[in-house]
Amino acid sequence: MAWGFYIALYLFLAGAGAGAFLTAVTAEIYSRDGFRPLARSGIIIGAPMVALGMPWLIWDLGIGKQEPWRIFWLFFGNPGSVMTLGAWIISAFVLVGMGCTFVELDVKWPVPMLNKLKARLLPYRRRLLMTATPLAFATAIYTGLLLGVVRAIPLWNNPLLPPLFFISALSTGLAASVVVAVLFPMEERRLLAEHFFYLNQIHSLMIVIETVFIFCFVFLISISSVTGAQSVSLLTTGSLAPWFWLGVVFFGIVDPMIIYIYEVVLGRPLMPYAMVISDSSVLLGGFVLRYLVLGAAVPVILF
Repeated sequence: MAWGFYIALYLFLAGAGAGAFLTAVTAEIYSRDGFRPLARSGIIIGAPMVALGMPWLIWDLGIGKQEPWRIFWLFFGNPGSVMTLGAWIISAFVLVGMGCTFVELDVKWPVPMLNKLKARLLPYRRRLLMTATPLAFATAIYTGLLLGVVRAIPLWNNPLLPPLFFISALSTGLAASVVVAVLFPMEERRLLAEHFFYLNQIHSLMIVIETVFIFCFVFLISISSVTGAQSVSLLTTGSLAPWFWLGVVFFGIVDPMIIYIYEVVLGRPLMPYAMVISDSSVLLGGFVLRYLVLGAAVPVILF
C-alpha cells in the first residue's frame, strides 16, 4: 500500500471537518434558533478537525520527520499540481475556520487580549462564515480529487470518487456534529433533541445516496479493466473483504439505517444514546471507506 493509515486518517478528518462546517452553515440558514446546537458544534469542530488531519499527511510524506523545511514545497514546489492547490485551499479554510471557531466558543479567556479580539471579531461572524463556506466545500471535494488524478491506479482514477467522498464528507460531518452536540451538552440540547427525528430522515437520505455511489463506484471499477477488477476482488472477496462488508457495509450503512428505521416504526425521536451509537457507526464506516480505497489500490503494470 503506497498510502496507508496516516493518509486515510488525513482524508477522513479533512472530509468530516469540512462536512461538519457545511452542516453547521446549512443548519443555521434553515433555522438559526431551532438548530443552534448543531450549528455551534459544527462550527466549533470543523476547522480543528481539518487542522488535526494535516500533520498526518506531512508525517506520511516523510518531510515532517527528516527534512521539515521541505513542507514549503507543498505550497510552492509545483503550482499546477492538485496537492499544491489543495494545500492552499485547506490552509485557507483552517485559517478562516479557526476564526469562526474562536468566535463561536462560549469561553472567557484568561488572557484579556483574546477577549477583546473576540469582541472585535463578533460583528464579522457572518462574513467569516460566508468566506469559509466555499473553502469548506472545496476541501470536501479535494479529498477525492487528490486520489483521482493518479491515472496509474484505476480504483482512484474514477469520476465517481470525488462525489462519493463529498457525500461521505457531508454524512460524517453531520454525524460528528450530532455526536459533539449530544456528548457535550449545551443550553439548547433539549431543543436539538426535538429535531432528532427530522435530522435522521435527512441522514437516512444521505446514506442511501452514498450507498448508491459506493456500489456504482465498485461496479464501474470492476468492468473498467483487469486491474480495476483486481481491486474490486480485494474489496469484496479478497483479504480486505471483512473490512469492506463489516466496516463499510454494516457499520457505515446497515447499522445506522436499522436504528433510523426503528425510529420511524416507533414514531418518535431516538434517545440521545441511540444517536451517539448510530452516528459513531457512520464515522467508523467513513474512515474504513477511505482506508480501503487506499488499501485496494492496484497499479497498472506496463510491460
